[in-house]
Amino acid sequence: MVGKFLNRPNRFLAEIQISPSEEVHLAHVPDPGRLRELLIPSVQVLLEKHDNPRRKTRFSLVGVNYNSTWVNIDSQLSNRLFKEEYYKIKRYQGFKLLKSEFTFQKSRFDFLMEDRTDTLDSKKVLIEVKSATLVKGTTAMFPDAPTLRGTRHVKELIDALSCGYSAEIVFLTKRNDAKNFKPYKEMDPPFYEALVQAKAVGVNLCAIICIYDPIVSKTISILKEIPIIGV
Repeated sequence: MVGKFLNRPNRFLAEIQISPSEEVHLAHVPDPGRLRELLIPSVQVLLEKHDNPRRKTRFSLVGVNYNSTWVNIDSQLSNRLFKEEYYKIKRYQGFKLLKSEFTFQKSRFDFLMEDRTDTLDSKKVLIEVKSATLVKGTTAMFPDAPTLRGTRHVKELIDALSCGYSAEIVFLTKRNDAKNFKPYKEMDPPFYEALVQAKAVGVNLCAIICIYDPIVSKTISILKEIPIIGV
């Protein structure tokens, strides 16, 4: 269902209009990021309708039409998409999923996987998926708001290396108009500094873009890995 964005009273709620009645509704926003470059008044948005009477809102705002490119902003979808389609990325074709939401230190990481590329020396790998929505020019960027939680995750992945794990951070951009990725240093310097340190000691960084067509094919899928710059 397509509607029109009006306003965002708080980070989890949006006011939207749905034709033909133009009645104003509240919709849940399943991404806590700022999304300022996407959620501008009158922009076309994609809505999911819910029939659960216990919900506070009847709709979720899951997509935004930005300059004729659909952008998925459902952050909960990122993990499911990576879990189902990680094999499309060459680097992960030798990986096997062992567990979702694996606890290490004080955090739960998205996945515990096993890298079986080298059968004589398989490795346990902690993987954290970050959902990116911001694209400037042709560069995807993360984060679009300061993230203390994200910085903590990066530092704990560094600690995981000394405990015998490998560690990876995947920046999943659910749109197809980015040609490369870089961390948004100016938005969150501590996160950037932690990321630089992580890469230097062996945490792998991966950036991925997707094809998202909610209107015709009504599908979303991983497209390809893109280069990471600036770190």
